[in-house]
Amino acid sequence: MTWTHGEHRGLILSLGEGMNMKKLLWLIACVTLPAHGAEPLKAETYFTATLPKPTPHWVFVNDMNFLGYVDGKVYLIDAGAGKMLGMMSTGTYQMAIEIAPDVSAVYVPVTFYSRGTHGERTDAVVIYETEGLTPVAEVVIPPKRATGMPMRGYSGMSDDGRFVYVANMTPASSFSVVDVVARKFLGEIESAGCALIFPTGNRSLASLCGDGTVQTFVLDEVGAVTARAKSAPFFDPNVDPVTEKASRRGNTWYFFSFEGYVHPVAFEGGTANPQPKWSLFTDEERNDGWRVGGSQFNAVHEANGRLYVIVHQGETDSHKDPGMNVWVYDLATRAKVDVIDLESHAVSVAVTQDVEPLLVTNTLELPVIHVYDATSGALVNVIEGGPMTPSFPQVP
Repeated sequence: MTWTHGEHRGLILSLGEGMNMKKLLWLIACVTLPAHGAEPLKAETYFTATLPKPTPHWVFVNDMNFLGYVDGKVYLIDAGAGKMLGMMSTGTYQMAIEIAPDVSAVYVPVTFYSRGTHGERTDAVVIYETEGLTPVAEVVIPPKRATGMPMRGYSGMSDDGRFVYVANMTPASSFSVVDVVARKFLGEIESAGCALIFPTGNRSLASLCGDGTVQTFVLDEVGAVTARAKSAPFFDPNVDPVTEKASRRGNTWYFFSFEGYVHPVAFEGGTANPQPKWSLFTDEERNDGWRVGGSQFNAVHEANGRLYVIVHQGETDSHKDPGMNVWVYDLATRAKVDVIDLESHAVSVAVTQDVEPLLVTNTLELPVIHVYDATSGALVNVIEGGPMTPSFPQVP
């Protein structure tokens, strides 16, 4: 015979009216405790997990946590194995991270408020080690960090992994320089008329300017500017401006206009040399409404020179729309060489940098990461859960 919890209670109350307390407690024990001889519960134990050595298929997924912006996160996934490895809590207004060249550390520009959602503001670059995804140090920077919809250019890192740059806006534009090896703030450099960060070497970087140029900066070993210059205009901001969603290969940054033109800019010795623009689309494709779109719609594989671009068919000003296709281009010939049909629409794309590269996509609306073979286009893995509103993936 079995009783529900409510029946237990009713029986005990009715019998209890004619019982003394000792007998009542005995009855409660009989109907609520497990039968004699049942295995006792095992004591819980806790442990600290450590990650294996990084693999080329490690991918860090930024999660701006759109419904809870004060609690941004970064998730680490193994795209090849199709599983999540861990998570880092990254404070308010998660934008982007910087990954050490040897993947031993991750540097995260963050904002904190002393009372959670208000109070004294502190901006910092928090240093996480990648064995346990644990914060081990932080460097406080001026509370000016630029924030908005997450994008790659809000921060950058020198090629040797020593300096991390953080874009500021007050609304005056500047950037903070942090020595992550010495773990100290070095200074702030103004960049009037130009914004965001595009690293170009060990001690040089560039910012995109509203007049159709880029401004370049050369720094010394203590983070001070030794030279700065403006490039020649390479796009018309009034006719077809470029987006800030760019990709780098070697010393060349590839900028993309809203109408689908590629504007390469080569950097050498701290100077910028714009290259001739070329089109992602034929006249027929452009007439059919093919456009680029998304939050980080392009990625480059360094070794094989392949460019991956999310495209969609849409009207003017549909540059935020996701796409169901990734078109693949050979940067040497500027020809479209492949089309990857996606299982789900995507706003962001990243490609791992190994000899068997994987293509990683996400959408802002669903906590799902899709992984494709970047060569064949076949779907490899679907990783569900984890990021609530994944903004874009980053690869070491």
